[in-house]
Amino acid sequence: MPTGRELKYLLQPLLAKRADLAFVRRTLFIQPFTHYLRGAKFDILRFSTASRATSFAHQLYNGQGVEDMHASKAYRYRLPEGWEEDLDRSSFLLCDEMERNAIPAVEGIVDYIEHQRSSSYFGLPPGLNISDAPHCTFTVALGECSVGDFDSAEQRLSLMMTFLDQYPVASATEEYRYSPYLFWRMAYLTRLLQTDQSRILPLLHDWEAHAVNGMKLTKYWKPTPFPCET
Repeated sequence: MPTGRELKYLLQPLLAKRADLAFVRRTLFIQPFTHYLRGAKFDILRFSTASRATSFAHQLYNGQGVEDMHASKAYRYRLPEGWEEDLDRSSFLLCDEMERNAIPAVEGIVDYIEHQRSSSYFGLPPGLNISDAPHCTFTVALGECSVGDFDSAEQRLSLMMTFLDQYPVASATEEYRYSPYLFWRMAYLTRLLQTDQSRILPLLHDWEAHAVNGMKLTKYWKPTPFPCET
């Protein structure tokens, strides 16, 4: 299994060629990024000397402090066993795959509209509707908030939370603002949508900053307004 340092060495020709790419802690990503972190994450394979890269698009303003791989069901590349035997060839193959396939797969996902169009990166299990999947419901509701459609987001989340009654909306006070648990963040957002929609956009900006700071990627981030603020 290649270390992060070894992966960075293999990717160095691509990083030198593309100033819009960076590599930090086993993650190759497009920079500067705004509301979405997009790139490829290199997994650690416990019983193999290889590594697998999975392209992803992470909606930063969902408050999650690590890359969101839940929805990454599309492009994958496996660095083969024996990669260390010919570093030049391994580097060439890896850089070529990243530039031709992994990065283009997510490059256009810069906002909620493009995210929704990219079904392979939206996290919806086969055969289900958005309303059947809490993760997707949250993603859509956050997107609706980003374009100012608070009423639709409130209706969508309020309905979903009736099926998640172990996370009562009325109990989702400030202590759950940065909860690592998705359902509590859903409950917290629902509570604000029901009680004070003027706090929604500041919350999304705060969640985005919380996620970026948590991943220690602040210098690669460009804070920008949401679509409904421009």
